[in-house]
Amino acid sequence: MKPATILATAALFVSLGGSAVAGAYVTGAEIKNNTVSSLDVQNHTLRKVDFARGVLTAGQQGPQGPAGPAGPQGPAGPAGTAGAQGAPGLAGLEIVTASSTTDSSVAKFVDVSCPAGKHVVGGGAHIWDAGGKAALDESYPTSATAWRATAYEVVATPLNWHISAYAICAVAS
Repeated sequence: MKPATILATAALFVSLGGSAVAGAYVTGAEIKNNTVSSLDVQNHTLRKVDFARGVLTAGQQGPQGPAGPAGPQGPAGPAGTAGAQGAPGLAGLEIVTASSTTDSSVAKFVDVSCPAGKHVVGGGAHIWDAGGKAALDESYPTSATAWRATAYEVVATPLNWHISAYAICAVAS
């Protein structure tokens, strides 16, 4: 064999042997303390657990991020306590009526009263048989237990007419 071939073959073995050693796994025990620098560490490969306690400190707080989407509705809460008893309402509602005399007089009035123990809570009046020639003048409570209505002929008429008043009565506590 020629000396150039022998030399080339030897160089090939040396180069192959050298790369095999460099590609082997290196452990921390084989590295001398304080010999690895940031240039030797690939970016974004270190984690918090790779550092001693107290080495990593928090920086300044960043700006607030945008609000997230609304979460799902939570379960219904427990029922509340019962409220206080309300004020008593109306009981024994009744409509009481009374009518004036039926004749052709020009003015008429009628009073109607609630039965004992009841109060007026409303009322009204109605003109009967006047053919549109009489008008209601007043309809109002005269006390807590009575109602009055008055009417007058607005056009003289020989018709016999009358007025009825009604009181809405109830026990109000």
